[in-house]
Amino acid sequence: MSISSNMLRFAAPAAAALWLAGATGAVAQDCCPKELVDAANKEGKVVLYTALLLDSEQIVMKEFNKKFPRVKVDIVRAPGARLFTRIETEAAANKLGADVVDLTDRGLAKRIEGVFADYAPPNADKWPKQEQISPKLWPRTVHVYGLASNPALVSNPPKSWKDLEKPEYKGKLGLVIAGSGGTTWTKAMFQRQVLGLDYWKNIAAQGPRLFESNGPTATAVVSGEVQVAMLLINASLPLQQDGAPILPIYPTEGLPATPGAAGVTKTATNVNAAKLFMNWFLSLEGQNAMVQKLGFVSLLPGADVPPGAPKDVKLWLPNKEEYEQLRDKWIDEWNVIYKYRQ
Repeated sequence: MSISSNMLRFAAPAAAALWLAGATGAVAQDCCPKELVDAANKEGKVVLYTALLLDSEQIVMKEFNKKFPRVKVDIVRAPGARLFTRIETEAAANKLGADVVDLTDRGLAKRIEGVFADYAPPNADKWPKQEQISPKLWPRTVHVYGLASNPALVSNPPKSWKDLEKPEYKGKLGLVIAGSGGTTWTKAMFQRQVLGLDYWKNIAAQGPRLFESNGPTATAVVSGEVQVAMLLINASLPLQQDGAPILPIYPTEGLPATPGAAGVTKTATNVNAAKLFMNWFLSLEGQNAMVQKLGFVSLLPGADVPPGAPKDVKLWLPNKEEYEQLRDKWIDEWNVIYKYRQ
């Protein structure tokens, strides 16, 4: 696969990009009519099952609750693979507790498509359909994977993925296991397809510390337990904005981007609150909150770009079919190379 078939640039023109960067003065989306808000207020809450970092969800829920203070969001968070298993188990017992589910692994979301209700936001015609895994599921989030370093310990931080092969990072690197969820699988897929299989082997030879998810990895960078890490931008940027010693890095070869898959469940108890939640987060206002507060990118035309991101940074989006077909086999091979035992 050629790199160019997957790469997009933040500053790409409209005709060549899935999303438009930095547009201003956009008209607000009519996401939330009064009758829907009133019905959601009456229900009073929405239960969200999410693979997004808990700290990240809590940050953007503050923005949601500024608009809708009477709708409490109950968050159930787990890494993507574990969350998938929980949803499968609950659904099989007819006890699925979620009103909304947001998975980072679109392939896993497709496997449980049957738990989701038919749903589309008011601005559905604005969203690029080629990046949806199902007409029921929407990319509320688009995670981007980069690097991070502790500036108190690293005076000359890496600028590229390949820099991590240098001897000075041996024993000082942290990364999340490939099978943790959709974002880590996208990162592993990008590295193998763009940088080559030897890249996996070379990084494994650096003796990295392996983590189960991005949250503990980010904490390890801040504490100095590891000096550099492969890390989601939305795991490092909020910490940097809070003054923690962590530097988000946008590698020159590109950022693996993972569109999420969020939808309303068929068994939703709070269906109006669920629709309000989805409508707002898929609106331009909601998307800009995700970008500005967490460093996500958005596939919605007119959305902002992440604060501090270079304009020429490249995004890499995986081929949808290969994303599903290669996942299990390549993760098994990754586990062998990195000597990871589940």
